[in-house]
Amino acid sequence: MTFQVAVPMRYLHERYFGRPACPKCGELVMASQSSEYVSRHNVRHNWVCDGCGYRFKTSIRFKATDA
Repeated sequence: MTFQVAVPMRYLHERYFGRPACPKCGELVMASQSSEYVSRHNVRHNWVCDGCGYRFKTSIRFKATDA
């Protein structure tokens, strides 16, 4: 007998594509409503859940690379 791990699809997308699930209802959010350039190494995304309307933000930091 072989055991297989079943993972909900939204977790696979979140892990591989960086799309977050709504912190309130858990629904996968496909695209940010807007993005803000905060600094050279920081971008903020503004999200709105299509399922429950909850609004939240995520922040992405980039490593400094000087060419």
